[in-house]
Amino acid sequence: MNPEPDLGSLKQQWQAQAAPVAQAQLLRERVQRDSQAHLRTVVLVAVVTLLVLAVTFAYAWRSARAAAWFSFFFTAAFATTVWLVALLLSRGTWRPQDESTAAYLDVSIRRCQSVIIAAPVGIVMYVLGLAGSLLWTQQELDTPGMILAGWIGAPLYSVCMLWNARRHRQRLAVLNDLKRQLRTG
Repeated sequence: MNPEPDLGSLKQQWQAQAAPVAQAQLLRERVQRDSQAHLRTVVLVAVVTLLVLAVTFAYAWRSARAAAWFSFFFTAAFATTVWLVALLLSRGTWRPQDESTAAYLDVSIRRCQSVIIAAPVGIVMYVLGLAGSLLWTQQELDTPGMILAGWIGAPLYSVCMLWNARRHRQRLAVLNDLKRQLRTG
């Protein structure tokens, strides 16, 4: 079972024809769609990050407790760390280096590799953020927030990240096969 039907058909078409001009165009379109989806995701995550920082800042501003400011600075530092890690993992995945088919394949391969590496890193970051929140707020493990974020959210997030990494491993295998065919053909 092929997780990416358009990549499977691309592979079949690529093998069936001597001059894979149409397949190269399909690959370019796929990379462009992925680029647009990536940009939308980055914008959404940036907006959510800014909202969380704004809410935390507003809470600290109104609060008479000095601990509220510590919470704001911890949140800002953690958000900065998450963004730096995400940007590091996405190096080389923004656009192809040139307009060649090989460059489009390379950027697709780098994107898959980035998602595969991001899965365990994302899980660790989630657990660290959860642990930081737990330590800072000194909540009990059976409060509604901890049940939702820790007992339900953490396993759900982990399963989704690992499933996505598995899907991208399958896609990576198809892309690597296409790249081998491009080199030998």
